[in-house]
Amino acid sequence: MTTAPALQIANAFGGDHAVLFGRARSALLALFETLGLHGRSVILIPSNACPSLFASAWASGAQVRLAPVSPETGVTEDAALAAQIETLSRQGRTGAVLLTHLYGFRLDFTQARTAARVLGWTSIENDANASSFAPQAPLEDVARIVSFGAGKVLDAGAGGAVITQDAALAAELKKRAATYPVLDAQADQDEERLMLQRRALRNQGRAAEIEHTLVSELSQLRFGFDPNTAEPLTGALAHLPARLAERQERRALWTQALRGFAPALTPVALDQTAPWRLIVKTAPTVRDPLVEALRANGFDAGTNYPALTQSFPELTAQDAHPDADLWAQSVINLWLDERYDSARITAVCAVMEPVLEALT
Repeated sequence: MTTAPALQIANAFGGDHAVLFGRARSALLALFETLGLHGRSVILIPSNACPSLFASAWASGAQVRLAPVSPETGVTEDAALAAQIETLSRQGRTGAVLLTHLYGFRLDFTQARTAARVLGWTSIENDANASSFAPQAPLEDVARIVSFGAGKVLDAGAGGAVITQDAALAAELKKRAATYPVLDAQADQDEERLMLQRRALRNQGRAAEIEHTLVSELSQLRFGFDPNTAEPLTGALAHLPARLAERQERRALWTQALRGFAPALTPVALDQTAPWRLIVKTAPTVRDPLVEALRANGFDAGTNYPALTQSFPELTAQDAHPDADLWAQSVINLWLDERYDSARITAVCAVMEPVLEALT
């Protein structure tokens, strides 16, 4: 008999139980609400996370606070996160901290996890790109969130899960999930419409108005798992070891090809156990011309969301983070899918070389 997808996910990611949802943000919101995070509770997230992560925390009724990130790597540094938990605790605040493994980097949160435990905070591991899969990382927090939506490293087209060792928590989450409507095509269309609206506002220099779209997103946060996704999820999970190996190989090809452009282009040298993209740091004056040249020549080149302070200025007024702003202006994301073999990577480098020569 085939093992149920929820049990497969739990086994793969170090838990005894997994509760499946239509989206990872649905899993997050359900967890926040089940844990009673509202009112004076704080939910601490990275200052450069995606707007939907912010929306999930905000929708729970808690106060969302932003953690600083390194302007060199774009990730939350353990010591800084622990210090922020300690500062908020001295102010009489408590809540939950999201230990977020951005971009598929496997990060060490020993200090933050310890501070949370000592000071009565809840720690939640946010592992959207499956960095805990191989080698399997022990589950040290109340729960681990994994996404298997389209574009993630574990890509089943849709869905997310709360993974936990707490049977009572899993039971409560299952009750909540059962009340959610199943993710459907209309939900995908609504999400696409909201994404295009926010992109247009950013392109028009009106990023601050994105804050007003939060109410629209409330209807997009609570979805149950579509049973039709079970088979794609089982297949994606079975293929995940091979997929990770392929992406590591392409990451190595990129890293080797870009060595001649150092220090103008510097791949982030952290332990990326589940490569989502090749994450590359450059100067803000170089980033946009380089991205424009690549896109004009038919090559994918990604840029990050702006810092959350840009999109939600009133709700994040306490947490200006110039580090996140600098990172948002400096990062380039290069694709690691099967299209990018050695020849295509060489062609990309040929486009980048004259741009870098002119600007550095």
